[in-house]
Amino acid sequence: MEHIAKTIKKDSTDVRLKNMEPANNPIPGMIQDIKKSSDYEAREKNVEEFNKMSGCPDRLSCFRRTGGKKRGISLVPMGYPFQALGNFAAMVSVYGQDGTVAVVHGGVECGQGINTKVAQVTAHFLGIPLDQVSIKASNSMVTPNGFVTGGSITSESCCYAAMVCCKTLLERLKPFRTDKEQTWKELVLTAFMSMVDLSATYMFSPKDGVKPYTIWGVTVAEVEIDVLTGQHQVLRVDLLEDAGKSMSPEVDVGQVEGAFIMGLGYWLHEELVYNLDTGELLTNRTWNYKPPGAKDIPIDFRVELRRNAPNPFGVLRSKATGEPPLCMSYGAFVAVRNALASARVNAGAEDEWCQMGEYSRPRTNCF
Repeated sequence: MEHIAKTIKKDSTDVRLKNMEPANNPIPGMIQDIKKSSDYEAREKNVEEFNKMSGCPDRLSCFRRTGGKKRGISLVPMGYPFQALGNFAAMVSVYGQDGTVAVVHGGVECGQGINTKVAQVTAHFLGIPLDQVSIKASNSMVTPNGFVTGGSITSESCCYAAMVCCKTLLERLKPFRTDKEQTWKELVLTAFMSMVDLSATYMFSPKDGVKPYTIWGVTVAEVEIDVLTGQHQVLRVDLLEDAGKSMSPEVDVGQVEGAFIMGLGYWLHEELVYNLDTGELLTNRTWNYKPPGAKDIPIDFRVELRRNAPNPFGVLRSKATGEPPLCMSYGAFVAVRNALASARVNAGAEDEWCQMGEYSRPRTNCF
């Protein structure tokens, strides 16, 4: 889309909109929302003015005087197709003496907040405080035959399994409810004394009706680069993602932030370089392979989840959030490209498309 827009001299957002499927696509509205919230049009003009002030008609000597700083801004939409796969089981156990609840699920907590979401769903459906729910380590004897924890599918799937377990337990407890004044602890103890099974298991699979859906997002990214040294800084990022009806907004915002930073590493920092004769990996240590660090995080980082957009096809009307924002970090790369394009024009080059990062092909004369 960027290549087409540059070639035909059109705005890349307009080109993308003309190539989108119109049915049930919220991207046009999301673009308008983020343009307004990010003050995009005014900032776009500010970037143009900044680049004019640091213009370099006499090339290198001008760069030396101005510091060679250029800025770029981009607006990039995203559509991320999602489909549930595999089996994920859960076991919810209620302890009769004090009413506490333990949950084992088939996922693996690896920083995506799955334990928090499962605990919140369990507490919500049982109607008890969150601090009464504990998540135990994954155990293939308790929840066997699980699918791989990946693809952003696991949190929602395990939450669904825990939800069904809770509903099963509530059905078993229903005959022992006496009145509204009865506490959870009293209810559970009564059922326990009556020899009721207070443990339930369930295995989620795609047959549970979680249909494929699309995760939508829009990113506005603004960067500043030093044309002489290659140093760059992400000045500001405004990101709007459709997370359906989020089960845990704080977890999901954190997932968006983390995935976006990982994507910055992919596009702007990390690079695998091999010896063309031997195939040896040359960037094999931190001295020459650079993942993003604390100072690579955008100076101004604004993340928002789309409001009033429940997902009828997802678990509890939610959408996955772990991987899609990594794709949205491409906006920073586009912003860098726009900044470089401004530098090339100031240096007297043609305002044309230049391919970047094609190390396997002959180098072009773009830079």
